[in-house]
Amino acid sequence: MQDIRTRQLSLGGAGMRGVVGPGLTPAAACDFAAAFATLDPQGPVLVGVDPRVSSEMLRCAVVSSLTGSGCEVIDGGVLTAGMMHFLIPHLKAGGGILITGGHQSAGWNALIPLGADGSYFEPLRQRELFDVYHERRFRYVPASAIKPATPLAPAAVDAYWEFLAANLNVEAIAAADLRVVCDFCNGSGAAYATRFAELLGIRLVAVNDSVSGVIPRDPEPRPRSESPIRSIIAPLGAAAGLVFNRDLSRMGVVTDTGEPLSEELTFPLAADYLLERYPKGSRVVTNICSTRALDDVVARHGCILEKSKVGQANVIDLVRALGAVVGGEGSGSFTFGPQRGFDGFLMAGLLLEAIAVRKKPLSGQLQELPRYHIVKQTIPYNSPHAYQQLRQLRLEFGEEVECSDLDGLRFDWPDGFLSLRLSTTDALLRLISESKNPELAAERAWRARLIWERLGI
Repeated sequence: MQDIRTRQLSLGGAGMRGVVGPGLTPAAACDFAAAFATLDPQGPVLVGVDPRVSSEMLRCAVVSSLTGSGCEVIDGGVLTAGMMHFLIPHLKAGGGILITGGHQSAGWNALIPLGADGSYFEPLRQRELFDVYHERRFRYVPASAIKPATPLAPAAVDAYWEFLAANLNVEAIAAADLRVVCDFCNGSGAAYATRFAELLGIRLVAVNDSVSGVIPRDPEPRPRSESPIRSIIAPLGAAAGLVFNRDLSRMGVVTDTGEPLSEELTFPLAADYLLERYPKGSRVVTNICSTRALDDVVARHGCILEKSKVGQANVIDLVRALGAVVGGEGSGSFTFGPQRGFDGFLMAGLLLEAIAVRKKPLSGQLQELPRYHIVKQTIPYNSPHAYQQLRQLRLEFGEEVECSDLDGLRFDWPDGFLSLRLSTTDALLRLISESKNPELAAERAWRARLIWERLGI
């Protein structure tokens, strides 16, 4: 589905996203929630937030618009993305709205609509929502039909922890007596850090665990945001360092030796362990930009890798359509079992389970993965003809290279790939070049950038 974009506000596969103030306003949030309500969700609507400075303002706007439209609202307060995905079907709710900027910087926030099954809206449902939003065909009700919002019952969150326990080998994790460093980026995961540690029986060292609007680092899990904790891993004797984004939908990993890993390796590490329990021929889903290391891991287990467009919604939709056993992205995200989205607590639990069950440290498991050299760049552009530039760039690379246009362009060579994709939120070209040869990865990125900049003149 094509995103409808302005410079500072976008409507796309993950709902409404923008810079608070210039783009994402209280009025826009009210209209979006009213459009959601007009689709007539069959049951109460759960609202949860990532505790950003702007989240309370947006929560008030969303709750007021939903109640004014006749919806019964369950006010969940601070919830992780995984909790939202689980709680909506558990509560038999008609859907939910998650207010979260996820991995984006402090000025951003988003309203993510979720269906009655807890997953992202399917493309047709998205189009219906956006049509109502743009046409402002809202359904408001008289005062007599307004129902006050009710807080989420604590027992519902208890059910989430029971769900985690049912999908993880908590006995093995507890028996391993692991010390784990977790950086929660002062996000929603910080509110539940102690409960998570108690569930798994781990010795938790929590970093950035204040539930506040202060964002202490780049919220996107990647080596540069993982580096601050690397120096304490070995002195503490920690089995792992886990670095999350604000709503716990992404996770970066630091090994027991203090090596901060590319976010691209979170999913391959998990898949290598998880696929041991499934038969050959099982399906795995990832997006078109994910590391070739995952292709190699899936092939080693005799399984089949299917690729989607970039974005959690696209990955989850394909997982459901194919009955895949696991799906994920190179952003540090994956899901398995009955969970309907990316859940940081579930992801963390599975990696710790792999350490406990295999009796092998993360550094040892990492040695069994194929390693590629990755170059990631974001290139600003001002041209109104960006898609035309991409088409021309494809011709410049020639016909001898295998190329997919599923989402942007992806060129494949025997040793690696090059991906070029226009951002859905910013005027940026996202470039990923990967190869077993670091010089080739850098050379392909350099060549693509030169061609792109020349075409944009």
